[in-house]
Amino acid sequence: MNLDRQLPNSVDINIAPSTDVQEFQLQGGTGAPGVQNGETFVLPVYSQRITPSFGPVTDLVSNANASYHGLTLEARRGMGALQSGYAGAERGLEFRLAWTWSKAIDFGQSAAAVPRTNGQFDPFTARYDKGLSALDFPHRVVATALWSPRLSSSLARFGESGRLLRAAANGWSMAWIFYESSGRGYSYQIFGGKRLPGGHESINGSGGSATLPTVGRNTLRLPDSANLDMRLSRSFRLREGLHLRASAEAFNLTNRLNYSGITQRAFLVGTPAPLNGVTNGPEVTPLVFQDAATVATEGLNVLPFGAYTAAGTSQTHERQIQLGLRIEF
Repeated sequence: MNLDRQLPNSVDINIAPSTDVQEFQLQGGTGAPGVQNGETFVLPVYSQRITPSFGPVTDLVSNANASYHGLTLEARRGMGALQSGYAGAERGLEFRLAWTWSKAIDFGQSAAAVPRTNGQFDPFTARYDKGLSALDFPHRVVATALWSPRLSSSLARFGESGRLLRAAANGWSMAWIFYESSGRGYSYQIFGGKRLPGGHESINGSGGSATLPTVGRNTLRLPDSANLDMRLSRSFRLREGLHLRASAEAFNLTNRLNYSGITQRAFLVGTPAPLNGVTNGPEVTPLVFQDAATVATEGLNVLPFGAYTAAGTSQTHERQIQLGLRIEF
């Protein structure tokens, strides 16, 4: 378990307290996790600066917390000799298998060198910002194995055939590294809304987070990412103290496609209209779900929500094969 307190955050302190609330209604999106067509919620909205002659005034504060807790189970075996099914044969096998379950929660604080103008969804409370961390990966499996078969000198009793068999089998090694991890979390993002002079656009006018507040941050998740690397090598003795090692290495052996980016533009702020069509009644602001059909109707040149935009990271590229020769002395 790890607890962090008073992490750096930022807030725009030149925003006057809210004097009004606004009701929002989700339109479309039924079937998406946490979204229901017709759902409504109410937020305080901000429409004035305390000092109109200034724009945003960013205050660096230490009001963000974070927590991490996890459990790791591990099995391992060191290099050793295990008797095989026939006399004189041994194999050296080393492996490690670890599974980690964890959960990370924070307030969405930024670690960038330049602070955000307003790091909070609501400039007067941080409670909206508590959610799953961008570093939250609930499950992770890592497995490594090294196999180096060895035939012992006792095969000499089989004569020349035993000597040749021992020479052909010894010197090989094979290694595997495999990992699989939960995909990166992502959020429903809202585009459009209001802005205060000099600030950014948001549904409540504060210019803070654009995450749908009823669902929270990073509650959606990309598919699991996985990778398998393998190395096969053979060592040849040239003379005393001098060896030649030939190797073949394959990275992302299965050529798995690991998605790393996705369109988070989930809702577009519409024009306020009377609730349930009642004239002179309270108004509600629609948040229109941005699926492919809606985007086409709107005539926008953007990808619909949930469309994959990138695959591969610095650790997992397309399949690559590498051959090598090395002199060891």
